[in-house]
Amino acid sequence: MCVAAIGVAVAASRHASVSGVSPVDPRGDWRLAWIVAVVSALVCCGVGIWLALVGVLQLRAALLVAAVVQALPLLAPLLLSRDVDVYWADARVVTVHHASPYLVTPSRFPSDPATRVASVEWRTKPEPYGPAWVAVGTLPAFVAGSSRKVAEFGYRLVAVAGVLAAVLLLALFTRSAAAVALLGWNPLVALHYAGGGHSDALMTLFLLAAVLYGLRASGGVSWAVASMFKAVPLVFLPLELARSRLRRPLRFWVGLVGAAVVLTAVAFVAFGSQWVKGSLEGVHGTSPIGGVHFLAETGLRHRYAVVIGAAVFAVVYVLLVRSAWRNGKARLGFAAAAFCMCSSLLRPWYALWPLALASAEQDGLSVAAAFALSAYVLIADAIPT
Repeated sequence: MCVAAIGVAVAASRHASVSGVSPVDPRGDWRLAWIVAVVSALVCCGVGIWLALVGVLQLRAALLVAAVVQALPLLAPLLLSRDVDVYWADARVVTVHHASPYLVTPSRFPSDPATRVASVEWRTKPEPYGPAWVAVGTLPAFVAGSSRKVAEFGYRLVAVAGVLAAVLLLALFTRSAAAVALLGWNPLVALHYAGGGHSDALMTLFLLAAVLYGLRASGGVSWAVASMFKAVPLVFLPLELARSRLRRPLRFWVGLVGAAVVLTAVAFVAFGSQWVKGSLEGVHGTSPIGGVHFLAETGLRHRYAVVIGAAVFAVVYVLLVRSAWRNGKARLGFAAAAFCMCSSLLRPWYALWPLALASAEQDGLSVAAAFALSAYVLIADAIPT
């Protein structure tokens, strides 16, 4: 049923005048087909998790369904977002124009095919993420040349590869069909990664590896690599350290510090010092589905809403750190869900972070929060009203 629902969603998306924006709004009866398919896929994901928990769904079957569900949206047109055009424009600053995207924006090259299709809002902005994000983004750009279609499909292939690698990693470490279903059967993940091509997939893969490898040197290395995509993993590292009360073997610290030093040195050689500012600042803005937006809708000024959101997350975070120190449960998935809801800029594909972390932890509270967040943002963003 889950595969069928995603298949119908893919077919319906082909009947939308524009599918690369949210919500997708197909013509005629295909509009209802899209809505029913997306909601049905969410329900099937929940049922799959329950069947796994009661022992009916086996790991191999969960993996097979996950592979098909996550790959099917590759047959659809670009879905729900045109961020891949921005990725391509930023990457061509490096691959074609041989400049640093932290210093030179795509707007400097108005005749470039990527600049012409990138969002006007982002053409004049420098790269907001880390050097690992930039490095990965150059790969599809190298292959695509001046072809927009090849570039878009390339980013989608990289994204789905990251998701499927994460699902496989979960299966190898947890042997849990429920964990595989939570991440691999989730339609939000399928539609926004194979469908939308977001590079958060690879950051999340390394974040997941950091948690699963735990005390090993590879765990420390994975934390360092994940943090070179975005600064987001640094939010969760203190919780993970509190879980073990900072008692980590030397090999973990050598992996973490050693990888951080090497990666930082390479980044300085490639991009100078500007990448530090860009990585830490990230992207600022508001979205119509986050907690800060809801606070602003009550009449609060935006800056006050941001402060309240930050304060709420700070309280939740302190309580989670305290709990992790006392009982050894980091509840990273719950922390990630709270982080998403309390931030001023919540993009639907960010729900991948709590989904992956909750899948690794298999903590009931984290699983419930992650699944609820994914259902909420998918319906709020993808379903036409």
